[in-house]
Amino acid sequence: MARRATDWFRLLLRFAFAGLAGRRGRSGLTILGMAIGTASVVGVVSIGLLGREYVVSLIEGVGSNLVFTYAHSRSVDPEWIDFDDVGAFRRIPGVRDLAPVLIDSQVMSVRGQAQPVDVLGTTPAYARVRNMVLVAGRFVTDQEESSGEKVAVLSQDLAQLLAGTTGVGGWIRLYDLRFRVVGVYKEGVESAAAVQKSEAAGVTAIVPLSTLRSLSQRRAVDVVYMQARTPDAVAGVVRGVTEVLRTRHRDVNNFEVQSLDQYLVLARKVSDTLTLVLIAIAAISLLVGGIGIMNIMLITVTERTRDIGIRLALGAHRRDILMQFLLEAGILSFAGGVVGIAIGAGVPLYLGAIYHVEVPVSSLSVLIAFLVSVAVGVFFGLYPARRAAAMNIVDALGYE
Repeated sequence: MARRATDWFRLLLRFAFAGLAGRRGRSGLTILGMAIGTASVVGVVSIGLLGREYVVSLIEGVGSNLVFTYAHSRSVDPEWIDFDDVGAFRRIPGVRDLAPVLIDSQVMSVRGQAQPVDVLGTTPAYARVRNMVLVAGRFVTDQEESSGEKVAVLSQDLAQLLAGTTGVGGWIRLYDLRFRVVGVYKEGVESAAAVQKSEAAGVTAIVPLSTLRSLSQRRAVDVVYMQARTPDAVAGVVRGVTEVLRTRHRDVNNFEVQSLDQYLVLARKVSDTLTLVLIAIAAISLLVGGIGIMNIMLITVTERTRDIGIRLALGAHRRDILMQFLLEAGILSFAGGVVGIAIGAGVPLYLGAIYHVEVPVSSLSVLIAFLVSVAVGVFFGLYPARRAAAMNIVDALGYE
């Protein structure tokens, strides 16, 4: 019984391939239509994944497992984060590193011109917590922080303004005092694009926290960055910071406590939504291809009406006619799916290899696009196949 079924199926496949071979041009265009639809779905998902990874990398580049807090300067009854708060933050379970930041401003003379400069006072941990990249030299050391030495690390923007006059090992003047330049930095990512304007962006000089605290006589910090030990510890650190502020200040609402997790979740949701919309648009191509298969099969049925009548008269079952035309539709959609996957996955991988960019190709999207392609082809091929199988023998034999 199994052998007979296999032989029957092989015979139907031969008939199906023979029928398609007789209309190579028409079959090729139909396959091309399905391939474009399948490639569109796979390509759109790859683009969506690449965009999501890019945005996520921007946000994560600001600092891994980052939690930060600052006071609302426009509060009706403002309060500030003081250094005792910073000490309490250090004792929160799950905090690996912590970097308080003082922000001040000065005016430097650059080639005889007044140049406003942001001055940040912070600790050596700032470079680790905020993923700073050293372009030249080094960052502030623990020794320089504890002794309040007058050293500065310049932003790349400020270093470019001073190019030819001051470099690493040179001197700049802040607060009417000489600061030795020990390094030049840049941010790991353009954080202004990822989250918000960064205090370290632009024309900036970073000095030891103790030095700026002494010169500015400030008793409060502007922002405190904390790095959680693991991604799972971020939520606990946020709760711990909130609890410290609640117990040490009149109104916790005077402060903002944030983590990058909320930005990551939002970025992923927006990216996934956009990807779904684009997939829906690309799927229209698959539907158009399916309608193309139906039209081609209807024309084929009409052209082969007399042949169908002869086969029915010679004893062929209507089931055989139905399965043959379904197989033809399935072969067209299968071939279109294979070609579409080759294009949709191959082109991004090829471009990624050329431009040295890792392009993600979702195996799930490839599988779904292929299955949908085949399903659409068979679905739209069902009506012509049933129409062929339901023909009246006498009418089919008399068709001219």
